[in-house]
Formats: sequence, C-alpha cells, structure tokens
Amino acid sequence: MPISMALGKPLIGAVLARLSARGLARRVVDMGPGAGTYADLFRALTPEAAWCAVEAWGPYVAKYGLRGKYDEIIIADIRYLDFIKLGPSDIALFGDILEHMSVAEACDVLAHAAMKSRFMVLSIPIGHWPQDEIEGNPFEKHVEDNLSHAEIQDIVPNLCGGQAMINNQGQGLGVYFSANDLADRNILTSIVAEAEELIASTASDDLNVAAVDFLDPLATAAFRDRIAASVMI
Repeated sequence: MPISMALGKPLIGAVLARLSARGLARRVVDMGPGAGTYADLFRALTPEAAWCAVEAWGPYVAKYGLRGKYDEIIIADIRYLDFIKLGPSDIALFGDILEHMSVAEACDVLAHAAMKSRFMVLSIPIGHWPQDEIEGNPFEKHVEDNLSHAEIQDIVPNLCGGQAMINNQGQGLGVYFSANDLADRNILTSIVAEAEELIASTASDDLNVAAVDFLDPLATAAFRDRIAASVMI
C-alpha cells in the first residue's frame, strides 16, 4: 500500500533526529515514498535537510500531494535508477519498499545506494504479507511476501543495528540501519543503541501502536507530534 505500519517509526525518528543534530542529515532520499508518510513524520526532525523522493508510480505525485512534501521528486523504478545521477545523500530511506522486488534485486539496489548514501534506514515487513497490485499500480505487488528477520539481516549490508517487532503469528516489521564507511558505522551503531534505549525508556501505548491511519492528516500529525516529543534531543 502507499502507506505503512506505525511500528518502528519512533525508533527511526530518534535515529534521524540524532543524525540531524550532528549535521549528518543534509540530504535525505526517500525511496518509494508512496503517500509521503516519512516526510510527514520526519521532516520536522531534520530541519536542515533537503528531501528528495524517488517514486515509481507517477500518479501518486498528484494524488498524495508529494510536491508539497518534498524538495525534489524523481519518477523512477529504483531497481533501474542511476544512483550516480541521483547524486550523494546523507540518508537513504527504504520504507516498506524492498519487499516489492526479489531478494537479488534488493541486494543490488542496496549495494548501489550504499555507494552514494552515508547512511541507510530500512523498514521491511516480516512474515507472511501477501499483496497484489492496488488500483492498477503494479509496483504495489509484494514479490517477497514471507521474509524472516534473519533473511533480512543477511540482505542488509554493513548492518549497524535494528529491531524486529513480531506478533504471535510471526508477522511484524523490522527496522534496520546501515552505513558503508567504517567510521560512519561506528557513529550509526552508537546512535541506534542510544535511540533504542530511549524508545524503551519512553514506551507508551500511544507511541507503540501498530497502526495509524497515515492518510488522515490529523492522525498523522498527532503521531508525528508524539514521536517528536519523545525523541528530540
């Protein structure tokens, strides 16, 4: 779907806020933004950043008002994206996008993205999540619809930490962080550990909900504000 689960987003917000505070979030590239949920939630946490969206399905740009959420929009399938032309970024966000391609394609995309992005943040469904195309959009189909936490960890290069949130049926979501350079890996590993500790210490039912209607501006704004209040430095 063009939206995603709420699980893991407080942790992502905490990490992005800390990267921004260190001056390490000047350009953020949102791969497959869909409805623009990540920009809605996290732009306020990265006030110095220019946000770029790479969206495969052109109709989403007008449908979800993406031009009002991003500084730059590129219409492209990230499997065939020229990352050299995309240019360098501090952070590449992969929010519920890699399950829409094969594992081999995901590995190739991440390898190319890692060459141009200092840090990568990934959110991927865990367990059996079948999905067909939606409203004529073939890119919404899940190609890999039953990935495990261990399989995802093998896919993500230079893993710097992460968290899996899984229910009794084996379904859930994993959030993962990666950096290509050794010095950046040390920075990110420390930030992720700090963020995980913060989220654990501020755990609340309001913050740890599994689902938010991100197509509802009021619900999205309320969740954004709860995240900001909990994770700001």
